[in-house]
Amino acid sequence: MIPPIQVFAAFATPRVYRYIKNNPQPLANLKFATKPDSFEKSPAVEPQPKIEQIAFTGLKNADRVRSLGHITCPCCGIEMMTQKDMNKVTKGLGCTSKQAVKTLNEFEDNMRPVEKQCFNLLKDWSKEKPDANFRDLLQEHREPELKKLQAKQNTILDTVDTLSKTLSEKEQETVKKVTDETRKYVSSNDKEIKFKRKAFLKDMNELESKISDEKVYKQMRTEAEKMPTSQNDVSAFVVKYSDRSHSEIGQRLVKLSVGTIEHIKPQSEGGRDVETNYLLECGGCNHDRSSIPLGDWVDMHPEMKTNTQKYMDEVIDRINTGKIKNFHFYPAAVAQTLSYQSDGKLEVDLSALKKGEDEIG
Repeated sequence: MIPPIQVFAAFATPRVYRYIKNNPQPLANLKFATKPDSFEKSPAVEPQPKIEQIAFTGLKNADRVRSLGHITCPCCGIEMMTQKDMNKVTKGLGCTSKQAVKTLNEFEDNMRPVEKQCFNLLKDWSKEKPDANFRDLLQEHREPELKKLQAKQNTILDTVDTLSKTLSEKEQETVKKVTDETRKYVSSNDKEIKFKRKAFLKDMNELESKISDEKVYKQMRTEAEKMPTSQNDVSAFVVKYSDRSHSEIGQRLVKLSVGTIEHIKPQSEGGRDVETNYLLECGGCNHDRSSIPLGDWVDMHPEMKTNTQKYMDEVIDRINTGKIKNFHFYPAAVAQTLSYQSDGKLEVDLSALKKGEDEIG
């Protein structure tokens, strides 16, 4: 039987291979993220859980990766927060926007772009009404933000209708039935009649079998995916969370910045619960990727090439300086998993990693 390290090296890119050759001992007993004799890549899977359902704990063999803590998110590049930070935020939100802003100021640089924009709005509004809570402030500004959101949503529906004009009259009517029904929800100011993005996308998915022109259908589906969410649009955030509690709003501003365990090869496709299949990634990016194949995800987020290198450079620095023990195996093993699962789109430079004699702990 061929030793695992030789099989692993056989699949390695030249950069990773050089590290393996010079550092065989740390990888001698390596548990692979994907079995060498049955490598297979991950097809797309849906759907992902709601933001509120993201889990921060509970995975096997994840403690050391999770302990990386304040480190660059390999996807979006923010400096991630820890669960300890999150607990500090929860305890410090108080009952007023003034108190919440004071607590959250410490973590503004850790916030994702939309959350940071929302926080800055809340800070400005709080200056006028410091004793109001976050819910009060969002409620007060809900209507103008709702109008902005509706305008964006209607523009997308209009574009879908325009794209459908090249189809047969019958198929146009089928598409228009979906967009007209969606407009009823989009245009409603009744809080009890809410537009559901997931329901709209489901309706669009069901059109696939009814549209003869595959290219046009894909264009319409791509346009439908642009419907704003609270993760990528300030107006959508304000409208969605205007009915939530002061505490939930405050926590939501930073929750997706907390580091979570991302499976390089998704669990749903057989990705194993081992350190060599783990990245620490912010909750927002983890949620957005869901089970999208890594190569496709890199195409969608080319900035990941730079940010993954930053992430690994920081890991390597901690190994070199002794801040992390028994972890020399991680960079090379993860680099190989990333390279294979991304079809070579994610290649990580490990040249800064010093030779180590430690064994896997």
